[in-house]
Amino acid sequence: MEFYEVTLKGMKKILDDCKEETYSEIVGKCLAKWQSDKDVKCMLMEFSDNGRFRTFRFRPTDFSSVEQAFWTNQLFGGLVAMMIQLGGFILDGKTVGIDFIRSNFGRPTDVLTGCKCRSCGKFFTSALDIDKYISLPIIAKRIADGLENGSLDEEINIIMSVSAPEIEKERNRAKLRCINTNIIVAEEKPLICQSCGNKKIDLCKFLRSVKAPVFVPLNS
Repeated sequence: MEFYEVTLKGMKKILDDCKEETYSEIVGKCLAKWQSDKDVKCMLMEFSDNGRFRTFRFRPTDFSSVEQAFWTNQLFGGLVAMMIQLGGFILDGKTVGIDFIRSNFGRPTDVLTGCKCRSCGKFFTSALDIDKYISLPIIAKRIADGLENGSLDEEINIIMSVSAPEIEKERNRAKLRCINTNIIVAEEKPLICQSCGNKKIDLCKFLRSVKAPVFVPLNS
């Protein structure tokens, strides 16, 4: 399955770009086994509970910002999920087309994480929480576009540089929902309430409403 090979090459590119030589070599050897023997088990094994990727984490020094680190991690995770799903289909003797991939990978997240002041009841969320909320469908579409058009390397560069125009568009849409719900958007999750100064801050979640551009506070 061509999509499987392209996905492995995309994973290797990210590891190469981040100078993760040891892990890039692991993926490279599994890629060679696929090209020679159509072997997917070696790659699936590396991401199992006993595999060498079990404890893998990108180094913070690999990135110029927290923002870039987040989007690269999400992108790599998306490619890993794609590899595992495609590998399973191959083992089962099934093939999937791009329409199936677009319909079944990277569904939107309905829940935004944030926090609430225990004293005054003000709601807060952070820029990173908003990126977590919007990232899955953006990355899934970029991966699918890359698989379909043979441009996965280009799509990877766009996500890793956080230059995809839809990122800012979706951030603004999420922020509008926050404004409509009286959720304060901070650069970082506050340790003290920015409204009353209270230090007792509880984590909470907000559900995206399908009837209006607002969030519905949960467990508040």
